[in-house]
This record gives sequence, structure tokens and C-alpha cells, in this order.
Amino acid sequence: MHVLDLLQLDSLGLSLLWGEETLLGQEVVGVTATDLEEPGRFLGPGELVLSGLVWWSEGDAVKADRFVTALAEAGATALLAGEETHGRVPDELVAACRAHRVPIVAVPPGPASGR
Repeated sequence: MHVLDLLQLDSLGLSLLWGEETLLGQEVVGVTATDLEEPGRFLGPGELVLSGLVWWSEGDAVKADRFVTALAEAGATALLAGEETHGRVPDELVAACRAHRVPIVAVPPGPASGR
């Protein structure tokens, strides 16, 4: 599976925030879910990283850059960033992903429990 394959699944409701076509064609060999501020030691090449962004603080570009640097150094294929916690994917995170060439995809909030 490739990152682009996930984006083509309408049922997931994913939105590409940044990613070059060649990067979206990378093969996904694993998935890691993390809300650690510095997840690098738990990541491997080819992994898709899922994060609810619990680690992020409003306006903190340094934290965003540190997080994305860890993803880039580990060889992650993309970041799927949840919108549930903050209501949106922070601009600082998108900028860091662009700078480090890590595709970033927004994951919309899921339906409320009990509905």
C-alpha cells in the first residue's frame, strides 16, 4: 500500500495538506500511532505515523519541527494528523512537514460516541 492509496479511499475522509507526488508513492511497510513529543526511537523506515497531536501546544513551531524532524530522520512515509484534539492541523506542523519533506494528511474527527 502507498500513501496515495489511502488518500483515494473516500470512506476515510482524509485530506492531503502537503505532499509531492513522488513522496505519496512511497510504500507503507508499517504503522505507528504516537502522541509522544519526540517519537524517533520508536519509528522505522517506511512507517506511516498516526498522531492525535496531544503533544502539540498552540503556536509552538519548535515542538512541531522537533516532532517532524524525528519522522524525517526515521524515514517515515507520511504523518496522518488527527483534527480531534485541536479542531484542525496546526499550520506550524504543515510548515515543518513541508520543510522536512514529510507528507501530511489531515484525519477528520470521528463521529461522536453514542450517535
